[in-house]
Amino acid sequence: MSKGALRRGLDQAKLALPKKLSEVEWHSISILAARFAFRMPKPPNSPSKQTIAVAPMAVMPRQMQMFSRKAIIEFPPSERSADYLGEVQADDTHYYYIKGDQPGRLVRASEWICTNISETVGIGAPTPAAIERIDGTVVFGSRRIAGVADKAITVNYLTTPSATNLGVPASGLQSVLSSIYALDMFIQNDDRHFGNYLSVDDNGTRRLYAFDYSRALFWRWPWQGFPKKGTIEEGFRTRPCGTILRNLHGFDRNAASQTLDRLSGLAPATIEGFVNQMPTDWLPAEVRSQFVGWWASEARNARIEELRAGIIDGTLL
Repeated sequence: MSKGALRRGLDQAKLALPKKLSEVEWHSISILAARFAFRMPKPPNSPSKQTIAVAPMAVMPRQMQMFSRKAIIEFPPSERSADYLGEVQADDTHYYYIKGDQPGRLVRASEWICTNISETVGIGAPTPAAIERIDGTVVFGSRRIAGVADKAITVNYLTTPSATNLGVPASGLQSVLSSIYALDMFIQNDDRHFGNYLSVDDNGTRRLYAFDYSRALFWRWPWQGFPKKGTIEEGFRTRPCGTILRNLHGFDRNAASQTLDRLSGLAPATIEGFVNQMPTDWLPAEVRSQFVGWWASEARNARIEELRAGIIDGTLL
């Protein structure tokens, strides 16, 4: 995809924006989309905006590993990031993108728990793993998905209005994006943007994955309210980018509500299982106890219902 093609898609998005979004905010989002779109070589074919989009079939949690995978080959990071450490090929022959903690930030635990929650409520995410590096440290790994589209294709797909020439929305994308938004708001993820979606063309069905939960869960624990409706310059991406996607593709409140229902039905024992399956040094005992206790308390359901009400009346969109 050429820069001109992405610019046309972004210009279409701009026409769909509400008047209250400033030129400064739009310029920031344009830069953000371009940053992720032009980082990698571009494959020859771009998906049709009429392609059906669905979440990968992953409502039940996968079998979790009992031991760390061992890195056989390590590759340096392709981009600068405080917690992104590069890529490895592990002893299961798969490739993984790896992340470590930042000072005072429990990135590995956030990634592990949120990825498992995501899959359990029906939102596809790359397979997580604990990876033992060659130096013996154990980090979080996100398995590379076979056949994943170039970031430019996914960005173009997300920033192209999903209505056909007849004004009929493309099937599936609206509900998937709405479900992801509901989960991000619940887990206090301020960093959902165009660059941390993945897509795979599965014989004409474009399957969408969400990844990167570094800035969710324990980044600002304990939680106070929900992700703010700030600007990208202030470090808030989920809601500004959510506004763009809603104006391009609409919003499915039923899909969002179904995700909240699944979060409500996610048993404390299941969450405790996720916590117990990761290395113990990823989460201090005190924080571990706080989080597991919070999930078993009425506070979790209160948060779900507050978020549901805010999605219905629009105050948390």
